[in-house]
Amino acid sequence: MSEFKIQTAQNVTLEQNLAGIGHRIGAFLLDLLFLFLFYWLLIKALEKSGIVDNFQTWAFVSILMLPYFLYYPVLQYWNNGQTVGKMILKLRVVKIDNSHPSIGDFLIRWIIRLFEINTVPVAIIFVLINERKQRLGDMAAGTTVVAEKQKVRLTHSIFEEIDKEYQATFPQVISLTDSDAQLIKTVYREAKQRHNKKVLKELSEKIEQLLEMQRPKGMSYVKFISTILKDFNYYANLQ
Repeated sequence: MSEFKIQTAQNVTLEQNLAGIGHRIGAFLLDLLFLFLFYWLLIKALEKSGIVDNFQTWAFVSILMLPYFLYYPVLQYWNNGQTVGKMILKLRVVKIDNSHPSIGDFLIRWIIRLFEINTVPVAIIFVLINERKQRLGDMAAGTTVVAEKQKVRLTHSIFEEIDKEYQATFPQVISLTDSDAQLIKTVYREAKQRHNKKVLKELSEKIEQLLEMQRPKGMSYVKFISTILKDFNYYANLQ
């Protein structure tokens, strides 16, 4: 599975797995199945209620088409880049710059998709040869599709190796969430590897602000942030 690198606002490079063509086609077929079942149940319900007899054909067709037009752009916008098919296969539409796709981005993808459906082989070829696995709609909207299911290594998780006799220094860390700790570790690792003292300083100050505390005098930024992460794991293991 190919990897896709994105640059965060903190100048940190994150790697995500790009969705393969097989998974994308699978999600597409699952969405079609979901829509088919939805329409089958809707038509049965309308026929049973007798409402159909009171509508002209054009009005009935318009009502039936509305969910289809809203399904892809609106559902993906409100569901963080996922349709039902993508949720099942753990895929997600993301922006190349890691920002959240706008409703306009999803509309662009969907409109161009209407044309791509008539030229499926061309769309598949674009995904296969494109470095970022983008179809035409993705290229126009500045998006791609990533796979969330991946192997998690210790160095990529929120966990830090600590000794059994370790004693925590900052009890304030209990107010951090897993997401907070993961973001702190991601920025910390990248800044440390690049010897970026400015980012380490800014991260340290952000932690102090978040935890409403001050870094002890004489303690380096690296030592302070490392201790925060270890303390977080210490208290997490006590729960």
